Amino acid sequence: MGLEAVQSALAQLYTDRALREDFFTNPALAGRGMGLNDEEISQLAQLSEQQVNLFASSLQYKRLGEVRKLLPLVQNVLGKRFGRLFLDYADAYIPQGTKKHWHDAIAFCEFLSVKSLGDWVCTVVRYEKSCLEMFEPQRRLLIRFFPYPLQFLNARSFQDLPKGNREIELVFPQQPTICLWFRQSQKAPLKQYCFTLPF
Repeated sequence: MGLEAVQSALAQLYTDRALREDFFTNPALAGRGMGLNDEEISQLAQLSEQQVNLFASSLQYKRLGEVRKLLPLVQNVLGKRFGRLFLDYADAYIPQGTKKHWHDAIAFCEFLSVKSLGDWVCTVVRYEKSCLEMFEPQRRLLIRFFPYPLQFLNARSFQDLPKGNREIELVFPQQPTICLWFRQSQKAPLKQYCFTLPF
């Protein structure tokens, strides 16, 4: 296997913190678990754990920067928690294939959806995830229900968004809302409509 096996194992070490810790604690055991022979294990064991950790961290921060660009509303309502939560998430998920940053952002929204972040934050997460899902070329229509009126999300600056449930209730009390995204064809512009419903 040789060079190809070592490169593949190195990629795993850079992207999997638990595996990295196991490898530098017991290279022989972790290396065999990755399908490496003794020579390949010995080659990887000569690496500096500190340098591998630094490079792995730089990869995660690069991912964080790209996902921030795709989720500006979520970034705004989470504030400093966005980065901490993303790094927790990034240890457990590695995007594959093309459109990695897009997949990363959607998977991060799914990760956030099971956290106890409050109704308002979860609403913003679901809304921005829905917006991203409409970038799939094959998708023509998407309908989602939300507990808050969301028409104002596109009209206000991100900095003015309420941060938590208490603030949002003061500005925008809960009101059932339907959001609809639609495009007539793959190349047609995306249209979005939000309708509040009577209680």
